[in-house]
Amino acid sequence: MDQCLTPIQQVNLLGSFNDESICLASAALGLSSMGKRPMHFYTNHLAELSDAVSAYYASIAGGDTYADETGTKSQNDIRKKLRSIQAVIYDQYQYKGKYDHYEELENADLCSVIERKKGMPIALGIICMHVAKAQGWNAVGIALPGHFVCRLEANGERIIFDPFHHANTVNAVDLRRLLKQSLGSDAELKPEHYKPISNRRTLLRLQNNIKLRQVEKHNYLGAITTLDSMRKIDPNEASLLLDVGQLYARVNQPQEAITALSSYLTQSSSQYGRTKASVLIQKMKQQLH
Repeated sequence: MDQCLTPIQQVNLLGSFNDESICLASAALGLSSMGKRPMHFYTNHLAELSDAVSAYYASIAGGDTYADETGTKSQNDIRKKLRSIQAVIYDQYQYKGKYDHYEELENADLCSVIERKKGMPIALGIICMHVAKAQGWNAVGIALPGHFVCRLEANGERIIFDPFHHANTVNAVDLRRLLKQSLGSDAELKPEHYKPISNRRTLLRLQNNIKLRQVEKHNYLGAITTLDSMRKIDPNEASLLLDVGQLYARVNQPQEAITALSSYLTQSSSQYGRTKASVLIQKMKQQLH
């Protein structure tokens, strides 16, 4: 974590960062609300994971080298890199996907995931990507609807792996099955399903998982707090203001709802959303009189 700002610094500056400057793991820790230990426990743990992956890879890389066009040799066995991630995160430290009680909020909260060594795909993916990037490896998230997967790339070779299932490799057949589970039997893989997801969108997706669970549990005030954190991640995402306004309406705070919805109207060009916001503003104004 040495290359990253502290988690709190990350969160406070997220809105002004370009995407490449965002340290996913540090920002996710800063967004966490369920950690029971001092923040240095979590940052030190991620550094420990990164060091262990580095040592494991060095121990198995052996003579596997690749000479680039400049004649510089570099260890470049992509499968051994993935094996290093699996051996350390999943075998040595016993991380795993949380199958039972999958909908628990803790499964999307990175501090809680680190404490329990269990979580949902995107939280585990953030850990995997962090330790990979700490080695200088090219690792990104893939925005597959309904299931977060990661891609490791080296010397033109790519491997997609599933952080929820021991970082096992997945092929097109596996991705198609996951897609159909999420979108229905008629869904088919498209080029956009293979595209990397930005750091900012990854954090929004992480927090959205928490928000959806809070709404399902009728914890609307908690969901409003989560949406506030999402607005720090992307202040220009107008749809978040619509969501906030609707939730304020649900908790019978009409003035706060009007403020959020009015801001939405100034920022959004969505005709459907603008109509929805305008109707709700009128309802809230009636409550004030």
